[in-house]
Amino acid sequence: MESNRLRSRARLPGICRWRCSLLLAFCLLSLPAACKRKHHHVNLTWKAPTSSPVPVVGYRIYRSADGGATYAPLNSTPIKETTYPDWVIQNGRTYRYQVRSVDAHGTESVPSNMVDVTVPK
Repeated sequence: MESNRLRSRARLPGICRWRCSLLLAFCLLSLPAACKRKHHHVNLTWKAPTSSPVPVVGYRIYRSADGGATYAPLNSTPIKETTYPDWVIQNGRTYRYQVRSVDAHGTESVPSNMVDVTVPK
């Protein structure tokens, strides 16, 4: 991009060179804000169990970056909400998620259905 700016400036004659260079510099300075990498996130939502023999006090969310071979917990303590935003992801990667409900004793349920999410580049 820098070489295009210099080449354009070299072709402009006289006063136009100054005005056009200033305009071009303004555009180039404005571009970084518009061209910054987008920081995507995954917004997970699920439904609370309708019938559970033990009351649910929260949820633990797990993520796998290796197709489900291993999972890492995303929250250290159970959350009460049925939504979770995952901001710590990389563009262009695929992640697999699962949710487990937690009872008052800290016992986790079997995993939910898994969902695969590919983050755009």
